[in-house]
Amino acid sequence: MTPDLSLLTGLYRTTNAAVRELDQRLGKEHDITFIQAVTLLAIDSFDRPQPHLVADYLSQQSQTVTGVLDRLERAGHITRRRDLGDRRAVRLQLTDSGHRLVNDMSNTLRQHVEEVLDGLNPGIRARLRTDLGELEQSIRSTASTR
Repeated sequence: MTPDLSLLTGLYRTTNAAVRELDQRLGKEHDITFIQAVTLLAIDSFDRPQPHLVADYLSQQSQTVTGVLDRLERAGHITRRRDLGDRRAVRLQLTDSGHRLVNDMSNTLRQHVEEVLDGLNPGIRARLRTDLGELEQSIRSTASTR
């Protein structure tokens, strides 16, 4: 395996391990998955976003987000409403249950993330944020040239 492929494989494995850990914790305490949690947080941070905006924000495929939105809607945490200005467009909105869940889960998620990252000192965390931002920028610039 080349060093660069090994780097990406390691990033993939590490990311999956972190998400699995957060899935387990959020599942036990709030009966949701990590992707459902970050989807709710994304919806909460935008003003009635369209699903494609949430998918782009989370760097997920539209069909993946559609499945997550279906589960969140069935659980009563979000609603989909037609945009009155553009009847073809759908807007997402948190329900009262969704707002409560976001409020309850935000602190828990913050605490869990801190615990998962506890072994990294603040300097390494800051460098990792910078490095991951540069990697994401590189990926986006490469994807836009194809």
